[in-house]
Amino acid sequence: MQAIPREKIHAASEGLRAISHEIRLSVLCYLLTGPMCVQELMEATGAAQSNLSQHLAKMRLMGIVTNEKRGQQVYYRIANPAFGDLVKVLKNIYCPEMCSTEDHS
Repeated sequence: MQAIPREKIHAASEGLRAISHEIRLSVLCYLLTGPMCVQELMEATGAAQSNLSQHLAKMRLMGIVTNEKRGQQVYYRIANPAFGDLVKVLKNIYCPEMCSTEDHS
């Protein structure tokens, strides 16, 4: 059996830790449907603007989300489709009643 490099395990652990907070995971669930502005994410998650901004900044630094300014609004989206796939798997495990049949593939 081929050994998994220690640095890869560490990177995976850091990535999972980065999305494990309730607000960050909630944001990612909402972003599965497409880009959202900060105001929409505040309304969806119930998080205060300053708290949400801190979580978004952490995920942006980790390469999990990316942002784009459109006029006065900043829109966020999932940067790496693999993170979207991971969130879909978690959603299928923990919220199967919210998943459509095509999400179960």
